[in-house]
Amino acid sequence: MSISGGRKTEDILVAFRDYLAVLRKYWISIVALTLLGGVAAVAYISLAPPVYTAQSTVSVSVNSGSSAAEIAAATSAAVAQARFVAPLVTTNAVLDQVITNLGLNTSAASLAGRVSASVPTNTALITVAARDSNAARSAKIADGVAASLVDTITASSPKGGDGNPVIQATIASPATVPGARTSPRGTQSLALGIIAGLVVGLGFAILRKVLDVRVHTSADVTEATDYPVIASIPRDLSLAKNPVVMMAAPTSAASERYRELRTNLRFFDLDSDSPWTFAVTSSIEGEGKTVTSINIAYALAESGDKVLLVDADLRRPKIANYLQLEARTGLTTVLLNRAGFADVVQPLGVGCPDVLAAGAIPPNPAELIGSRRMRQLLEQVSREYSTVVIDTAPLLPVADTLSLLPHVSGTVIVASAGKATIPELKSALGSIERAGARIMGIVVNKVRWRGGHEYYYYTHEGHTHEARGEVKNDVRRPKKGPNRAEL
Repeated sequence: MSISGGRKTEDILVAFRDYLAVLRKYWISIVALTLLGGVAAVAYISLAPPVYTAQSTVSVSVNSGSSAAEIAAATSAAVAQARFVAPLVTTNAVLDQVITNLGLNTSAASLAGRVSASVPTNTALITVAARDSNAARSAKIADGVAASLVDTITASSPKGGDGNPVIQATIASPATVPGARTSPRGTQSLALGIIAGLVVGLGFAILRKVLDVRVHTSADVTEATDYPVIASIPRDLSLAKNPVVMMAAPTSAASERYRELRTNLRFFDLDSDSPWTFAVTSSIEGEGKTVTSINIAYALAESGDKVLLVDADLRRPKIANYLQLEARTGLTTVLLNRAGFADVVQPLGVGCPDVLAAGAIPPNPAELIGSRRMRQLLEQVSREYSTVVIDTAPLLPVADTLSLLPHVSGTVIVASAGKATIPELKSALGSIERAGARIMGIVVNKVRWRGGHEYYYYTHEGHTHEARGEVKNDVRRPKKGPNRAEL
């Protein structure tokens, strides 16, 4: 097989897996709409008035001589005349007589909608069909229309030399009372309803997938950006009570993912022994960047690093509240020269990070974060700690964080599954790039997992994987930029 042929096959497989992912994700709505289509069909079958169709056949002939040529010419003329006179069945000249003869309480225009005529190919036969809610009445109408058509044809036909009409019509086959209704048909209507519901359900699922720009899995991030996903953190409802899952549940799936994140972060600057600082941020508020910062700090401290956790979100600081620490003094206290760093830093003990809370919320957070004093403080703590983790404000609502990012070793951006959107994530990444800062990677937070595995199918670097498989430490060369790790 050629390379191009192999790629086409792989693309087809990837597309097939993507559609399977859509089916798996929206199967409830697909099944619901399919059942709804079936229910609608049953309702239609039960409530719609029955329609019966009866048919009567009229034969058209043309007088001819006795020779073979004359007979052939007459036969052809009869076929032509049948096609010519068939439309007469819906005219007032035919239907008014039917209404009078049968005593129908309707108009010619209304009756015309229930009557039709057809001419089988290469025949001089006219099939008259009549539809009615009563089976016996449909047969009477079909015969009545056929008889009226015969009279109309005979009356309008020119006379021959013998005084008889040249064009003659007779009823070849009278209508019989239909034994079954033609509409609605139970099995057919039910099948059509189910198929229609299924088609609508599939279309709805695909439309939702196309219009849904939110981040759901790590695959959504890798497909939309050039930056690696360095961790995929499962949604853990217990974090609402205790965000420090590394301490509260050290053997949980979330704790293991934070340890994998710690491992992936260490792939950066492998040749450097100097202390390093990195900021943790997000596109918008509520994506879990603070909880991520805390647990990253604990994971690093667990491995023996001397770690400082800094709350630099001076808009809505949360670290002191989460860790039940003193919140009135901290970063702003140091930046305003009201106390030294050593006076306000709060040690948590062996195997835990030290914490510099945010302190009092200032009226000018952007100026403080971007100040020379802030840069000096970073230089100071970098000499005292091997790693500094800085929780910062989200990027899109405020500009505080952008002035800080060029002065740290790198930036980790958190994207919450089901909340963050691809446009918001791209906008945040673009802001960091324009600031000249280094992006280490993306942490996809609050991912739906089943049985300890990330849910839904996804594709990664041209290969198809099943995201229910366990996420591994897959560190590869990034699509652009140096020293990027991929999970």
